[in-house]
Order: sequence, then structure tokens, then C-alpha cells
Amino acid sequence: MTAIFESPVETLGDHIARLHAVEAVAETVQIWQPLFIPGLLQSYAYAVGAIRATSPALPLEVVGERAEARRHRLDQLGHSGTRSVVAIVDESALHRPVGGYAALVDQLEHLLAAEALQPSVTVRVLPQGIEAHPGLSGPFTIYRAAGKRAVFVEALTESSISTRPEDVAAYGGAWDRLLGLALPPRESMELIHGVKETLCRRLTAR
Repeated sequence: MTAIFESPVETLGDHIARLHAVEAVAETVQIWQPLFIPGLLQSYAYAVGAIRATSPALPLEVVGERAEARRHRLDQLGHSGTRSVVAIVDESALHRPVGGYAALVDQLEHLLAAEALQPSVTVRVLPQGIEAHPGLSGPFTIYRAAGKRAVFVEALTESSISTRPEDVAAYGGAWDRLLGLALPPRESMELIHGVKETLCRRLTAR
């Protein structure tokens, strides 16, 4: 497990494989995502839109393969022994039409279903208008496994997984702050449902 967490710089394909290996042994997953719905919780159409937006040079068949893999990641976590997944999503991500508005509606329904049908999954929303916070520096994920924590940070052209105590402490503090600012689970679900219903009415009126 330590080798998985601490592998050196790698290709994108190698990195995706290692990330999945980390997820497979994780007991808890804590995700902060201010821009998109997290990959672990993405529906197929939304994942296609997200991958094409961030990696426009990828061949369409590769985009489809990666989107299909994302669609199954949450189910795979359920079989791997992961006990909890908590995702904090910025409210702005609920309104961003990644893949188009129909894909966004499907994605929001997917979020609601994941929360309702998988007891290990909790989605929290960071409401608009909230004060400045450490999450403004970008998205991150904290994995816990066998008493060890690792932090995953992703950028446009590279990403890293760190177990350095100073990194873990910094991101752990940022997570605690975000958790304190986020809406409770029930209010988060009500907000997601409200956004979805508003989008459905707009699509129907067209």
C-alpha cells in the first residue's frame, strides 16, 4: 500500500491506474471539488463532457472509455470495503452545464440517487456567498487506509499523491474548515433537488 501511495511521477494512464488502486484500499474518501461534480460521483454523459472540456485532445474512444470507468468507480468502492465517501461540492458546480443542461439534470439525479441508495455516500454543498476559505486554492481528495492518510491533488497537466505529514495536516485542516461551512446533508439534498427541478422546468419550456 505504501508503494501505491508513494509512486514517482508517471504517465496519465499510469496515474489513473494508481488512483484506482488507492481507492480500492481506502477506508474513507473525503473529496472537495469547487468546479465539477467529483469524478467518483459522475454520470456517464457528465463525465464525457468533463473529460472533453479538460482534455480536448483525447480521441473520442478514449474519452468514452474513461467516462465509462468513472461511472463504475463508486460501485467498485462499495465492493472494496470502503466505509464512507464524503464529498463537498461548491454550489456553483450544480449550475455549470458540463455536457449540456440535459447531462447536468441527469447528473444531479445521479447524485440524489447515490445519496439515497448508498449509505456510505454523503454529499454536502458549500453554498454560494460563503466567506473565503482554504478550498479556494483548488480541489483535493484525502484517502485513509490502515491508519495512513494520503492527499490527492490534481491540476490541468499533472497530479500528485502525497503522504508527507505537513501536506496531510494542511489539507486535513482545510477539509475540517470546509466541512464546518458546508450545508448539512439533508439541506444539501434539498438544494440539489431544487436546482434539478428548476432545470427540468427550463428544459421542458424550450
